Amino acid sequence: MADTQNEVYGQAYSHNIMQLAQEKYSKMLNTVYVKPNVRGKTFFQDQIGQWEMEVKGSRNTQTPNNDPTLSRRMGIMVDYHDNRLLDRGDELKCISDPRSAYTIAASQALARRVDDSIVDAIRGTAYTGETGTSTAPTATTVSASASSMTLTKILEVKKELDDNDVEMEDRFFVVNPTVMNSLLDVTEIGSSDYNSVKALVRGEMDTFLGFKWVTSTRVNASDIGYAYQKYGICAAMGAAPMVRTDERSDLSYSWQVYYELNMGAVRLEESRIVRIIEG
Repeated sequence: MADTQNEVYGQAYSHNIMQLAQEKYSKMLNTVYVKPNVRGKTFFQDQIGQWEMEVKGSRNTQTPNNDPTLSRRMGIMVDYHDNRLLDRGDELKCISDPRSAYTIAASQALARRVDDSIVDAIRGTAYTGETGTSTAPTATTVSASASSMTLTKILEVKKELDDNDVEMEDRFFVVNPTVMNSLLDVTEIGSSDYNSVKALVRGEMDTFLGFKWVTSTRVNASDIGYAYQKYGICAAMGAAPMVRTDERSDLSYSWQVYYELNMGAVRLEESRIVRIIEG
């Protein structure tokens, strides 16, 4: 007689949908200057430069009147959105809760788009002038090797910022995973005499040479990283990112997961930013 026991074996199915590996939150939004609740298709940030005092040559001399150097940067607001539909029949056929998984995935897509916008601002054209009709110079670049980043190169980047009197506080260094892997093999970084052992135990680097280090796969493919001070980049938000789940009566009562992001980003000051390129 044939063995048919396997015909009645139970099958174990998942009751939830596992998210695949992906960036789940913005890694760069908290590293830049954020301008909230912006209205309009463009936004402006006014700036004031430095000036020097002069010698008072004698008693009761005429009071000097030197105009400060003023400038303005313009950013462009962009609307991003996407949508996912879940047929009611699909939901009935699933043991898991797909609506919840779709909503989580949507919020993660929003986070990646935020970081991409900031990277585009670092690398792209920055508009300046009263009405934003002129263009600013590009950010300073330093060539390095992603697979063998050295302490010397980090010091070179630091010196670029120091030479421009950039504030020591709120400095960030965003690199791709290849660079971070290379850095963890640098003797000075791996030594407890130079760095925090607790961070290295977790296979990461927190703060080194005055920079808060961030590892991101959103670094543009032609770059290996960006070093900057917080006020070198502005991210403007029209409103909080929106994720909505609604029932669509016009589409057989399917569930719709809609998400939208209204933001713009602009490079505010080239002297506060160093772009590290492969070379």
